[in-house]
Amino acid sequence: MYRREKPLALKSSASALANNLSALITPEKDSLNYAVVHKSVVNIISSTTDGSSVTNKQVICKEPSATHQTTPMILQCKWVQLPVRTVLVLTTLRGIQIYEYDGSAMMYFHALGNVHSSDASEYGNFGRGIACVGENYLCVGTQLGEIAVFDIPAKGTNVTMKESLTGHKQPVCDLASEDNTMVSCDEQGSIIVWTLRDTSIRQTQLIKGTGDPCSCLSIWKNIVIGGFCNGQLRLYSANTGKLAAAVNAHVRWVNALDVAKDSGLLLSVSDDTFARIWKLKPGDSPEIEHCFGESVTDMQLCGGQFVHKSGMGFCVTGYDNSDLVFYLKN
Repeated sequence: MYRREKPLALKSSASALANNLSALITPEKDSLNYAVVHKSVVNIISSTTDGSSVTNKQVICKEPSATHQTTPMILQCKWVQLPVRTVLVLTTLRGIQIYEYDGSAMMYFHALGNVHSSDASEYGNFGRGIACVGENYLCVGTQLGEIAVFDIPAKGTNVTMKESLTGHKQPVCDLASEDNTMVSCDEQGSIIVWTLRDTSIRQTQLIKGTGDPCSCLSIWKNIVIGGFCNGQLRLYSANTGKLAAAVNAHVRWVNALDVAKDSGLLLSVSDDTFARIWKLKPGDSPEIEHCFGESVTDMQLCGGQFVHKSGMGFCVTGYDNSDLVFYLKN
């Protein structure tokens, strides 16, 4: 179904983080962009759609503090495509950084935790999980289980923090969104469905966890897909919160999920070296069917994204490996 293509080389290897690959696909600009985290650096590869021109750049994460200049560890980077503009968002052990989409300039820094506190629980508060909802709201999960909501302007750097959503009792692992619906998951395996009405974001469903961390999330046509540390994929209805299907998809942590919006194909990647493609069937009782699976030799996969809305191709990254590996449909 898919064949392996020539990889692109990153400037440095991928860190062992879930969701460690973000893709910004803009065919109208003849541009494909990929971002992968290595410690406190984001490696960005930009290529034309025909692959004739490939450029590498790095965004080095620095903390804008007057007292101490440090380079904190990055936990996630992701391009967020809001209707008003596209931004690159980094979450670190110290805060949330929002950049212009090409990483050229930092627009906003939001510190997390109290650096002057001697209490470890107050000092550390990392960010993890990035999504957008509505026209201009950016949401980022935190270690305290809260979700910070930012209002992103169409132009300029006047980013404002709107509110903090509470609901999770454990650190947030991932966020995903579709239109005015957002889902969040945590280290207990709990999943919360949020809905934007006018300008307020409210909790509409709570799916209680069983103790297995839910490391990654995706949502498509009101199907919520969670990837868990025990290798399971679970499908829930966003409207009712009921479990529709559970698949023992992998034998180790599921590290990333992505849905091809036009076709309903789902990509899952795991520490077990396997990249798998599934077909989702929406409805009151959603269904899932396995289509393709391949082991990427000697790579603990930590990131995966489709490079086309119909699922024509996908790419994956692996821990301690500096290749961006591509697969295209036969």
